[in-house]
Amino acid sequence: LSAMASQIVGDDIDNNNPETILSIYKQMMSECQQIASKIQELSLERDEHKLVIEQLSKLEDERKAFRLVGGVLVERTVGELLPIVTQNYEGIKDIIGKLDASLKTKDNERRAYKDKHGIMTQEEREAMMKQQKNSSTNVQR
Repeated sequence: LSAMASQIVGDDIDNNNPETILSIYKQMMSECQQIASKIQELSLERDEHKLVIEQLSKLEDERKAFRLVGGVLVERTVGELLPIVTQNYEGIKDIIGKLDASLKTKDNERRAYKDKHGIMTQEEREAMMKQQKNSSTNVQR
């Protein structure tokens, strides 16, 4: 949670100001979206690393290979690069796992906050109105 959301939710201050409640909810949504976006970005990186590992694994260890480091191509051998790329790949996988767990926790917090304050999205509101309309027409028959 953001500092503001953590303070208000953490202290369990029952602030009935709709603008504050909605602002906190939007902040929680934004945090979840940012984490999901980072997971997607890192997943692409992970897939690229996997492809590089697959290709380098087919080559001899003494063969020349180039790595882009800070915008500069550096010449190395496959034997030198493969462990580095593999280590980076594993690190990215670990980070994705941690971000995924964080996303699940924050999403659960967001849902609990949403339920506690009765927040509804436009789609949920429209579905409820449609359901109420259908049930009232069934009662009249």
